[in-house]
Amino acid sequence: MSLSAKGFIRSVPGASGRFSSSFSINKVLYNASGSFGTTVPEFVSNNATLRYDDIGDLTSTRSFSGRIGSDDVELVFDIGPTIKGRLNMPISPPSTVSGSAGWTQN
Repeated sequence: MSLSAKGFIRSVPGASGRFSSSFSINKVLYNASGSFGTTVPEFVSNNATLRYDDIGDLTSTRSFSGRIGSDDVELVFDIGPTIKGRLNMPISPPSTVSGSAGWTQN
């Protein structure tokens, strides 16, 4: 069964190739912070959705691949979760991305 949570994903200003995201699940914030293997233009999606099968998938450091632009962002983690969202402002040209992110909660 696929579960989902709303949140955001955005690049970290001044830290090219880094991003942060946060999603609220049962009043706990699950955060994924990571880096892309390539330089990516700054982006923001304040209307992102995290889809996952098991809350245990939102732990440790995990690899992902995906794309950013023109109008949306999608990161697919090797084990389970997917983050998708519509960009607040379009990015051109679109970029194919990969990297890794660490999950934390607070």
